[in-house]
Amino acid sequence: MMKQGQLLDVWERTLRIAPSVRPIALLSLAFPETDADKLAKLSLGTRDAHLLRLRQTLFGDSITCLTGCPACSGELEFAVSVDDLLQQASEMVAGDHHIADSGYRVQFRTPDSTDLFVLSRFETNPNEYQEQIVSRCIIDIQGPNESVETKDLPKYLLDQLTEEMQRRDPLAMIWLDLGCPQCGHAWQSLFDIAEIIWIELDRWAQMLLHEVHLFARAYGWTERDVLQVSPARRAYYLGMIGA
Repeated sequence: MMKQGQLLDVWERTLRIAPSVRPIALLSLAFPETDADKLAKLSLGTRDAHLLRLRQTLFGDSITCLTGCPACSGELEFAVSVDDLLQQASEMVAGDHHIADSGYRVQFRTPDSTDLFVLSRFETNPNEYQEQIVSRCIIDIQGPNESVETKDLPKYLLDQLTEEMQRRDPLAMIWLDLGCPQCGHAWQSLFDIAEIIWIELDRWAQMLLHEVHLFARAYGWTERDVLQVSPARRAYYLGMIGA
C-alpha cells in the first residue's frame, strides 16, 4: 500500500508540470526506482496499462465518469471497469514492426510519451498531428527501387500505418462507445486514464490537506502527525470536532 505522504509528494510535483508530462510523473508512483526517461520510452499502451493498474490500486476497479452529450448537452454518467480495459493489454506486441505493400516495406515502432512531449510544443490540427506522430515512429522505408522519405509515402500506406499502430498497441487510444439516454445520440469518446487519475488524486489531496488544517486548528497537530493516523480514526476525530 502506498503511503499517503508519498502520494502528496507526487501530487505537489505534478501541480507544477505540463499536462503532457503528467502521465510519467504519476507513473513514478508505481515505479519509484525507474528513471523517468525510461518510463517515457514505454509505448503509450504499455504506459496506460500501468496507469490503469495504478488507478486500481489507489481508488479501486470501477471508474465513475461524467460527460456531456455533444448533441443535446445532456449529462451522461457511466462506470468503466479497469479489468475490462486491461483485457486489451494482452493483445499488445512490443518491439519494432513491419508492414509491406505494393513494393514498399516500412519498419516502425508504436508511439511513446516522448513523441507527445515534442508535439505538445506545436500547434497543429488533428490531421497534421496524426501525420507527425506516424512520421516520428517510422524507422526505415524501402521503396520498390530504393529508400524513400516519409513525405513520399502514398496516403493509403500512411493510413495503413496508423491502423497498424493502433492494432499493435490497442490501449494507446481507448475509445468508449456512448449513447445519450435523453436524445438517443451515439458517439465515441476518448478515455484518458492519466487525466482521470490526476483529477482523483487532486481531489483526494485537497480533502486531505483540509483535514490537516482542521486538526492543526483543533489539536495543534502537524501534517506528519495527521498522516500517521489511519483514515478511519481521522474520520472519528473529525466527527468529534464537528467537521
